[in-house]
Order: sequence, then structure tokens, then C-alpha cells
Amino acid sequence: MDSVIDSTGIPPTISQVSASPTIINTDSILVGGTKKPEDILSIRVLVFARATHPLGAQEISSVRFTARQEGNTTILATGELSDAGTDPDQVKGDGLYSARASFSIKRADVGAYIIEVGAVDVKGFASNTVMVPVQIIRTNQPPLLSDLQAPDTVRLASQDQLLELRVRASDPNGLDDIQRVVFNSFRPDGSASTGNPFQMFDDGDSNHGDARRGDGIFSLKIILPASTQTGTYRFEFQAFDKSNEGSNVIIHRITVKP
Repeated sequence: MDSVIDSTGIPPTISQVSASPTIINTDSILVGGTKKPEDILSIRVLVFARATHPLGAQEISSVRFTARQEGNTTILATGELSDAGTDPDQVKGDGLYSARASFSIKRADVGAYIIEVGAVDVKGFASNTVMVPVQIIRTNQPPLLSDLQAPDTVRLASQDQLLELRVRASDPNGLDDIQRVVFNSFRPDGSASTGNPFQMFDDGDSNHGDARRGDGIFSLKIILPASTQTGTYRFEFQAFDKSNEGSNVIIHRITVKP
């Protein structure tokens, strides 16, 4: 009598799938001097999954992931998770498989992305698949100016006068996100001064009047010639980040007297 062969098989099982991070802000990633919507960014996510088999871990042939944008069938990345105890996997043979998923998108391609994990055993039987979302967002926040240091009154006294200006700039996305800090000045009649805008510096250069590089205090020394028109000048200070988003504007008036 011929023996009966069980062709149904026993597939592996995938569970406890997770990703880290689950939220990625593309505006926290810098690729050059400015942040443009068309910038190509490399997204990196750690993927973890538990794979088990009723007949033992030796029956598991591979555990793999795919990455795609939600609602899109185009595969952005695919790879194999490992339980070998080598980075990023922590413990060899504990049934928890790990991998790094890496794919490229444009900065403006925000939305939900899906990491899908499945396993295959040595007989070719496929497990269930488990999906975990990764949210790609863009939440740039503008810089902030504060703590302006500038005189209210300057007396020319028939000679050139040194004017030192300082202002603190900060940014929720980090000090490195500040592209420039500038001011515009306006004459007593309201007309714009020649040379606007004037750039301020956080470079530690004493020639600019800056005491310490990278401390968030931007400085500039300017010379008021003895021939400067007297009256009240208006100064407008503002910072811009690498998305060209402007900070609050600090307005300060300096009265020039003879």
C-alpha cells in the first residue's frame, strides 16, 4: 500500500514586528546648504521581527522585509533580517530577527510608508506577513531672535564711532539649521541704507565683534562716519533657516546725535 504524504506543510509565524524610528522628520536631515523639496534623502529604519516555527528555528530559511509607500506597489527597498547576533541583531539565535532598511525619497514625499515582513521555511512554505507603518513628515520650524544688544543713542562728537550689534538666534531644528542672520537699516527719512542687508556672524572672529564661535550669538561691528546724518535710524533684525523661513523681526531704533 502506498503511504500517504502530507503536502500541506507547517509554515513559520511572524510576530512582534516593529520599526525604529516610526516618525521621521525630513527637515531634520541636511544635504547641503539649504533644504529644498526636491532634495534626495536617505531614509534609514531599524526593523525587528520575531520568527518561529513549530518544528524549530532550524526550519526557517529566511526572514525578509520590503518597504514601500502606502497605496503604492513600487518596492523602495527589500532585504533579509538576521538572527546571527551581528549588528544590528543583538542576540544570536533568540528568534528576534533584525535588519536595517534604507531607501531614498524626495524631501517633499511625506506620508505613510509600510515595512512588511514575512518568512519562508526550508520547504518553501510562507508565513503570515506583518506590516508596520513609518510616518514621514516635514515640520520645519522657524528660527527665533532674542536678546538684542545695541545702543539707543550714539554721539558722533566729530569723529567716527564704532557700533557693536549682537543678537541671539535659536532654532527648534537646531542651531545648524540657521542659514543667516541679517539686519536692514533705514535712514531718518525712511529710505533704506546702502548695503542692506548686513550679515551678522557667529564665527568667533573679533573683527566681526563675535566672542565665541557657535554659541548662537551673532555679531557685527559697524563704523558710523563722523559725517553720518543725525536723526533716528531704524534697524530690523531677522534670521532665516535653511528652508528660507524667517524668524520674528526685532526692530530697534538708534538716535545719532552730533
